[in-house]
Amino acid sequence: MKFSLPRNEFQALLQTVVSAVPSRSTLPILSNVLLQAADGRLTLVATDLDISIRTSGDAKVTTAGSITMPAKKLADIVRELPNEEIRCSVSGTRVKLECGSGSFTIVGLDAEEYPQLPTVDGEKKLTIPTESLEKAVRRSAYAVSSDEVRQVLTGVLIQIGGGRLTMVATDGHRLARATFPGDSAAAERDVIMPPKALGQVVRLAAGTVSVGITISKSFAVFDLGSTTVYSRLIDGSFPNYEQVIPKTNPRQFTVGRDELIAGIRRVAVLADSSTHQIKMSVRPERLELAVNTADIGEGLEHIPVNYTGDRIDIGYNASYLLELLRSVDTVNVTVHLNNATSAGIFKPEGLPEGEDLLCLVMPLRLPD
Repeated sequence: MKFSLPRNEFQALLQTVVSAVPSRSTLPILSNVLLQAADGRLTLVATDLDISIRTSGDAKVTTAGSITMPAKKLADIVRELPNEEIRCSVSGTRVKLECGSGSFTIVGLDAEEYPQLPTVDGEKKLTIPTESLEKAVRRSAYAVSSDEVRQVLTGVLIQIGGGRLTMVATDGHRLARATFPGDSAAAERDVIMPPKALGQVVRLAAGTVSVGITISKSFAVFDLGSTTVYSRLIDGSFPNYEQVIPKTNPRQFTVGRDELIAGIRRVAVLADSSTHQIKMSVRPERLELAVNTADIGEGLEHIPVNYTGDRIDIGYNASYLLELLRSVDTVNVTVHLNNATSAGIFKPEGLPEGEDLLCLVMPLRLPD
């Protein structure tokens, strides 16, 4: 194999795939990146067997071939090279890189040992604007569980069908459901995807107009133009989240998102470090945020709101409230409440047509 290309283009290809290389692995080959040169293109592949990334770019290919190289060593060398053309030649498993006045030889591994990319027969296809996908991930993935005992809750439920994309995540204490329009076909089907893979897609899709999604039995494939991301799906059945969403929450008020974030941040400084509990008291025309923690102190904030109902006091985890509010990008948020033991619903005001976002948070029991 023999090829050459500008150093900055080689580095960009490496940066695209290197995040899929596992930091530790029982399989040495997974610490390598696969290089394939043919037909004027250089293709790089990296995988940890759950997430695979493939990307390609133009190169001057003198002799076609393939090899794997230690990903970190290769990335470190290329990063330090001058911004000139890199010439690469392979003899057996030894790879020689020449650039400027430097020459480096790295020992690689045979490409035949590298895992094959999954074969995906498209059972479900969807095209969604990149901006919408980024919003859907940001508005939902923060609510996934970190408890590996219930593995399905460590992923994001993706529902595709009817020209819509819906992402749902929950850890049992909170829930986020974000919906966007999309150009879809085929029968409806739900899948569960690791948030890490979705984060990779959002990172790599920056600068593109839309993302193509193909879903099969075990994998999802994201088409980003010259880059493709493969993600293994999480096996299992996602719980019926609709059952935990209150059907009626008669107490409602609208509040400024930034004002609410600022108020929560201030009182949360004095909250208990394990529960992060604050008290939200809703009164006519006023929202009170309070904290009273033994041996730490107490704090109180007042925010004007358009509420005319009876007073209600509810305890919440301040960290949960802040995370959901940061996922919202509208000026105002409407809060729907029932009583001190029922889940609260937070919905942004003024979303674009076709978009929807529902954030649910379970309350904490207030001390007597």
